[in-house]
Amino acid sequence: MPEATRPATEYHMSIRSRALSLVVLCVGLCGFSTVAAAQRAEPASDIVKELSRQSWMISPAVHSDLALEFLRGVPSLPVAEPRTLWRSRERRVAYTAAQYETLDEQERADLSAREFPPAFTYMTAYGSPLVYARVLDVASAHGVKSLSGKRVLDFGYGSIGQIRLMALMGADAHGVDVEVALAALYGHEGDTGRLGPGNVSLHHGRWPAEPAIVEAIGGGYDLITSKNTLKAGYIHPAREADPAQLVHLGVDDGVFLKSVHDALKPGGLFVIYNICPPQNPAPGKAGATGDTAYIPWADGWSPFSREQFASAGLEVLAFDERDEAVLHPIFLALGYDEGKGLEGLQKSIFVWYTVAKRPENPSEAGRE
Repeated sequence: MPEATRPATEYHMSIRSRALSLVVLCVGLCGFSTVAAAQRAEPASDIVKELSRQSWMISPAVHSDLALEFLRGVPSLPVAEPRTLWRSRERRVAYTAAQYETLDEQERADLSAREFPPAFTYMTAYGSPLVYARVLDVASAHGVKSLSGKRVLDFGYGSIGQIRLMALMGADAHGVDVEVALAALYGHEGDTGRLGPGNVSLHHGRWPAEPAIVEAIGGGYDLITSKNTLKAGYIHPAREADPAQLVHLGVDDGVFLKSVHDALKPGGLFVIYNICPPQNPAPGKAGATGDTAYIPWADGWSPFSREQFASAGLEVLAFDERDEAVLHPIFLALGYDEGKGLEGLQKSIFVWYTVAKRPENPSEAGRE
């Protein structure tokens, strides 16, 4: 996982470079400690102040009342506190300090403690959760005008920040992720449950491959989002790739999309939003350099075809739309341009999004 202090280009080359598999859980646990060590140990309230500053900076760059409401919730985020996790690289497990106290001596034998500053609660390894404001912009453009009283699921959530902000908007907000370290990081009293007018629920496992997770998550969702997880390069890499860098859904494409369809209520929306670095050219191609290793997370178009969406009963509203012109000003406001301005972002950050809907009338599936 990327360090919070890395330059933006490298950060987004690494963002979500992890598989939904047991192999990568060890990588995630190790990476979490690296990022935490890089973050500044600061008073618990400072991360909320920093996010509040960010929300003020990027507000002029968003395009909907829904996104602005998301950003206005930042000052109401719960204060983050320093946390200690106990983890084992070999066994790929992680525990809170309270859970550690319940373990017997043998279970503790290979565990080591890692300290995490307050900033890690909202930043983890993925940077500002406020980038989700753009995801909500896209949802708003396709009919979602409010999250009050709505059910929302974020697939591959990675950080609690956007889940809490959606709860503060009145949503029954759910996140699902495979990382066991996230289960420990957010396994403390008060992390989940009622927050303002909404509710926060986090699930850890492989949805929809694990029946227990499917049952826990349930259905009736008004909005399902996925940012930087459902990429073509992760699901169907165009070239040979390290399996540990891929996303293994645990089910085939058809089953996954049918699960999305079934989890949505009629009229519910599915938004895939992917931010990517440049792809290395294939060996022998013009522009190829000495380092031509395939970058799975650079191929950010939809891993599913229009036909697959239609077969699952989903109506495609937008397919592989490019979004650099709108996202780049947000990145510029966040300082992710490394001092190179918009021109630098145009060469280093690329964006695709796809939007599908479970129709009110099933006969509408596949219509554009």
